Amino acid sequence: MADDRKGFFTAEQEAKLDKFIEFEGLAETLDGPTIKLTDNILLNKIKEKLQKKNPELLETVISVIDEVFENI
Repeated sequence: MADDRKGFFTAEQEAKLDKFIEFEGLAETLDGPTIKLTDNILLNKIKEKLQKKNPELLETVISVIDEVFENI
């Protein structure tokens, strides 16, 4: 598992998601920071709980996320 993850995504995956999701106007300007904050704060809390309760499942979730991003 990658050490550069704050939440579920790496910085590269966050950037890829920002490029994949396109909005218009102000929403496009804000979507990158929104993705980063959501992952680093909200999803990180979910990740921490999952790590405590079921670390094997966390490894599976991370593997699935990595596989999805390799195909985007």
